[in-house]
Amino acid sequence: MTPLKTAGRALFQGTVGFLVLLALVLTGAWLFDFRQSDEALRAEFAGQAIQPSVHRYQVGNRTIRFMETPVLPGKPTVIFVHGAPSSLSFFNEFFKDTALLNRAQLVSVDRPGYGYSDFGRVEPSILKQAELLQPLINRYKSSPYLVVVGSSYGGSVSARLAMNNPGVIDQVVFVSSALGPGLERTFDISYWVDKTPLRALVPPLLLLANDEKLAHKHALEAILPDWPRITARITMLHGLRDDLVYPTNVAFAKQHLIHAAVKEFILPESRHDIVVNKRDYMAAILLNTLPLR
Repeated sequence: MTPLKTAGRALFQGTVGFLVLLALVLTGAWLFDFRQSDEALRAEFAGQAIQPSVHRYQVGNRTIRFMETPVLPGKPTVIFVHGAPSSLSFFNEFFKDTALLNRAQLVSVDRPGYGYSDFGRVEPSILKQAELLQPLINRYKSSPYLVVVGSSYGGSVSARLAMNNPGVIDQVVFVSSALGPGLERTFDISYWVDKTPLRALVPPLLLLANDEKLAHKHALEAILPDWPRITARITMLHGLRDDLVYPTNVAFAKQHLIHAAVKEFILPESRHDIVVNKRDYMAAILLNTLPLR
């Protein structure tokens, strides 16, 4: 076989492989929307001594669902904010961690448009997302120590919450967080599926994430002037091999957090997978951020 034919065959096989993988991803996304009903959540934690409860609140015509463990008097509150595509269930394993459960009240929230917070009605504006999550901050503002943990795109919203609540939020933990405008990867296919007729073929969950992705640079630019308003302590975890949300986000944040003390933990072998594959390490870091009371 000539080199030209060999190259052509390899290209064909690669293209077929990509299309098969794409078909599997799309099929999986049509079948699974990465969220759990209230009943499924109750069943998952039914055997635990400390069980979370599920609640909702309204902001105008928007519904936000969140999950919380019981208040621990005199101890901190930790609010987890997920990325995209995802839901509050992304942090379920932390709600099974007895060390964390005994040190803090844990809270997880479905961001607008995801999970059961009006699934399908994505809100690409970070400013508006923070407004919709503000009642959650108000609910726990009397906590002796309030921590917000933001993963990926949840980190962007967590940053805005910290800008809006100096003196209320005491600590922000950014995990693989997208913070700097343009410091993340956007695949060519993101632009393709934003147009008809391809949009009709894409599952709702992926469309939500894609719509947020394409608006994210401008959404981050909108909050850019307000980084100096953050006074909370900052902890950053990021994978050095993260090729979705680049590790340069850490340097960006350190440059703009001029009124905040920053600690960073760069994981040399990690990609955009810290919450899943380094959960124990992340939990240990989180425990170390909590005051000993």
